[in-house]
Amino acid sequence: MARVTVEDCEDVVANRFDLVILAAQRARQIISGEPITLVSRDEKKPVIALREIAAQSISIDALKENVIRNFRTLTPEEDLEEDMEDMPETDTYNPYVGLEVAALESSNLSVVDDEELENSLNSLTNV
Repeated sequence: MARVTVEDCEDVVANRFDLVILAAQRARQIISGEPITLVSRDEKKPVIALREIAAQSISIDALKENVIRNFRTLTPEEDLEEDMEDMPETDTYNPYVGLEVAALESSNLSVVDDEELENSLNSLTNV
């Protein structure tokens, strides 16, 4: 392969967006010191990464796992633990808190319990 192109890599990675992500990840690995699996001709790291992908000299599945692991900011277990720490012990949300007070203050309404309501209904039906 004199010059690597995207078409050379499409047989290995069908989606061009995936190819970009995988090649970038492999280039980062090479920059961080991982050994190159092909003979390098003093090429830039992204070109080497694309050549390795096209030649299938590296494991694409392992590279995908590495990409996923690097994109995660929290592992699922850590995320669950943080959610549990933030959760209150009891349900504190009550949308009706303060409604009775606000309704009484805004008008001449009064709160009637069930027994009073039943008595007033009975007195109306007896008339």
